[in-house]
Parts: sequence; C-alpha cells; structure tokens
Amino acid sequence: MINRALVGFVLLLAIPSVTQAQPAAFDGVNQWKGSLASSDITSLKSVYSTDPPARFIAKGQKPVPDISPETDFWHNLVSSGMTNFEVNTVEEQDQQGLHLVTLAVSMKMKTANGPRTRYVTEQQAWQRQDEVWRIVIAAHSDVVKMRPALKPNPNLYNKDADARADIKEAVARAGKDHQRVILVFGGNWCYDCHVLDQAFHQDDVAPIVEKNFQVVHVDIGEDGKKNNDVAAEYKTPLNKGVPALAILGPDGKLLYSQQNGEWESARSLDPDDVIAFLNKWKP
Repeated sequence: MINRALVGFVLLLAIPSVTQAQPAAFDGVNQWKGSLASSDITSLKSVYSTDPPARFIAKGQKPVPDISPETDFWHNLVSSGMTNFEVNTVEEQDQQGLHLVTLAVSMKMKTANGPRTRYVTEQQAWQRQDEVWRIVIAAHSDVVKMRPALKPNPNLYNKDADARADIKEAVARAGKDHQRVILVFGGNWCYDCHVLDQAFHQDDVAPIVEKNFQVVHVDIGEDGKKNNDVAAEYKTPLNKGVPALAILGPDGKLLYSQQNGEWESARSLDPDDVIAFLNKWKP
C-alpha cells in the first residue's frame, strides 16, 4: 500500500512540474535496482533529484530536504555484504505529476545459520526530469527478518467458518496422515497474523508445515470475542494478543498453547525461530 504520509506530502509539496506531455515509459525502478547492484554510491546518488533536492521521510518524522539518510542506508547495506537484491513493485500510481511506487526489497545476508533473507519496504516518488526519471521523495522501513505482509489475504480468516467443525476435520486428516494440528487464533485485521501465515509459506518453512501439520485459522472477529469459548477450551488466552497458537495431537488432545503472547509480534520474529518451533512440535 502506498504510504499515506508519502501521498499526503506529495499533495502538499510544491515541486515544479517538468513532466513532458508524452513522457517515456517509467523505468525508474530498474534504474534504482541497477544502482544497488553496482555498489557505487555515486551511481546510487545519481538516481535522486538535486533540483529540486530530493526529500527523505523518516518513520514518524516530517520530510527533510536531505536524501543522505536514504542513500547512506542502502549503500551501507550493500557495503555490509548483503547480496542478491530482489526488487518487486507492489503498488504504483500517478499523482500530482509524480509516479509513486511501493517496492518490496529482499536480500541475502550471511548468518550463523547460513544465508538468510532480509526485507525492506521502500517507497518512492519519481519525476521525469530532462529525459530522465529521478526520485524526489523516498522513505524506507527498517530491515526485518520476516517478509512484510504488503498484500494481505482478505480471506485468511473465514468469517463464516464453523471453527469446531474445521478443527474436527483437521484432526481427522492429521490422524490419517500422522500429523499434528496448529490452531492459529486471529483475524483478517491482524497484520502479524498475515506475517505469520506468510512465514508458514516461505520456501524453507513450508515443507515442514505441509509434511507435519494441518493448520486451522480460527477467527476471533472484529471485536476479538468470537470463538472465545474455543480458545478457552484449548487453554489459549487471547488477551495477550494474536496470533495465538495451540497445537493438538492427531487424537485432538492439547499438546501446547501459548500463554504470554509469544506470537503476538510475529513481524519481529526470526524465521529460524519459526522453524525451531515447528521442528520441536512436529510428530
């Protein structure tokens, strides 16, 4: 989703329009990605506007006419040994003569557990200047270990589902396939619920889930009170936050239930923590 702060600032920003009547097709993202691959700070800086000076929006701060926090951020990532930069456009739109983009950026870094993927969400406003596209406004997230849920599944939690029936069916399948059942209490409004679900589908996590578990998403509703009786039955307190997890054996008996909001901030977890948890509780 395009950052509201970015859009709001674009609407207020008095940037002289130099966009041509029939501008060339937008190719700015490829330019920017190429500047990262070059690992040359001069090449990176050349993608940003100098007239007018490009502005940077820090999280929770007002825009400043100093793009160095942005260029230094990316140059430091490249210099630190991050590799395999992948840049995907999540959303784009034209507004006030500017081309706005939200980018999902992933990269590899070396860790004690081997190469691991890290993520940044980047937002940019581009302007066509003298036959060249340049960035006039930029913002980025922190580097995170879990893939951001930039396009959440609006039906992850089925509001019309019968939770008890779904659990019964999952237990039956688990018994047949020698698996266990993961109950994930949450709601479609819960960002961290979507982050955790994406983690379950990552390349290094999905095989563990698919082989060993049936996953049931139990909707707690907009008010957080739906299926509270189900959560209580499986000794899973919801007042500590969601997603909240419980694990059942193939006979339906409770094996584990979180007690202290361990999964409530899924976005701050490490996928290695998810893998370790799944390996601990798999059959």
